[in-house]
Amino acid sequence: MPDQAIVIGIGSYPTFGANGASPNSLPGAVQDAEDVAEWLHRNTPAAVTLITSTHCNGAPWTVTNLLAARPVTSDVDTAFKPYVTSTAPKVGDRLYVYTAGHGLAPDPRSRCLIMADAMGINWVPNLEIPAWFDWFANQSHFDELILWMDCCGTQALEYARTKPAGLANTASRPPPPAKVFMAFASGFGRSSYEGPIGPGGMMRGLFTDRLLKGLNGAAADASGEVRSKSLANFLRNGGLNGAGGEAQFAAVPQEDDMLFAIRAHPIYRIRAMRPDGALVPDGTVLELTNPFVPLLKTAQADQGWVSFAVGVGLYKLSGGGVDRLIEIGATTPVDIE
Repeated sequence: MPDQAIVIGIGSYPTFGANGASPNSLPGAVQDAEDVAEWLHRNTPAAVTLITSTHCNGAPWTVTNLLAARPVTSDVDTAFKPYVTSTAPKVGDRLYVYTAGHGLAPDPRSRCLIMADAMGINWVPNLEIPAWFDWFANQSHFDELILWMDCCGTQALEYARTKPAGLANTASRPPPPAKVFMAFASGFGRSSYEGPIGPGGMMRGLFTDRLLKGLNGAAADASGEVRSKSLANFLRNGGLNGAGGEAQFAAVPQEDDMLFAIRAHPIYRIRAMRPDGALVPDGTVLELTNPFVPLLKTAQADQGWVSFAVGVGLYKLSGGGVDRLIEIGATTPVDIE
C-alpha cells in the first residue's frame, strides 16, 4: 500500500495580530510546505495532500472577504478523516505529517498548529497533531508515523487544546504500537524563527531548512543512511540564530528507529595542517578515521587541503605529521580550517 502524507503550510494570518484585526503572517511557511511536499514526491512513494494558505492540492480556496482565511480546522480535519474512519486493517505503511505556521505547546511532548482564522488571543483554533499520532500508534492503519512541525513551542495555557476525543478504535492494534518519529522546531516554551536563507534571501523556516538538508544527506550516518538517530542528532546539533540572536534548538521527543533516505555524504575540505602551522606537501596521503565506527578513508593533500565525503560525526585526521580531531555537525561549513 502507498504511504500517505499530509503537508500543511499556513502563512497568512489576517487577524492574528495583537488586536484581533491586524495580520501576523509568516512569509516562508507556504514555500516551506511546498519544498517538503516536493521532497516527499521525489523521495518517497507517498500520496501527498498539500494544504496551504493559497490552495488545497492546487485548488484555490474560496473566501468571503479579505479578512477570511483558510485553512481552518475543518479543512485539516478533512485530510485526516479518511484515515481515522477507515475500518480497513491497514491504510499504508507510513504516514508523514509536516506543518509550518504559528504554534503553541500545551506540554513538552506536544505542539498545536494554529489555524488561519485565529483572532488575537481571544480566538485561537488549533490542532494538536501529536495527540492524533498517539491515537494512530494504537491502530493498525500505519506501521510508522512521522511528524515534523515547524511551529513555536511557546506556552499559552489559556489556549484550549484540541486533542481528538471520542474516537472509536476502528482498527485496534495489538502491542507493540506503531513506530513514531516526532521533531519540533524548538524546545518547550521557546519560539521558532524564519530567516533570509532562501534563493535571493527569501524567508524560510530555519528548522525546515535544516530538516531538508539532513534528509538530503547532511544527516547521513557512516553507511550513508539517514535514520531516526542520525536525523535526530543532526536536528538537535547546534543552535540556529533567531530573532535578536536567540538560539533555536530543535526538540525530538520520540525517535523510534526507521529509515528516511540513503544519500551520498557531503564533501568536506579539511586543512592538512601540522601542529606547528605548516601545511603538508601536495601528494601526502592522510587518513580519516572515526573512533566509534569502522571507518578508514584516505586522500592526498592538494594545495594544503584534503577532501572526504562524510556525514555528521567525530573524526581523526592523521598522517604526514598531522594529528587533529574534526567534529562535523549540522552547521559545519564545507571548508574546515
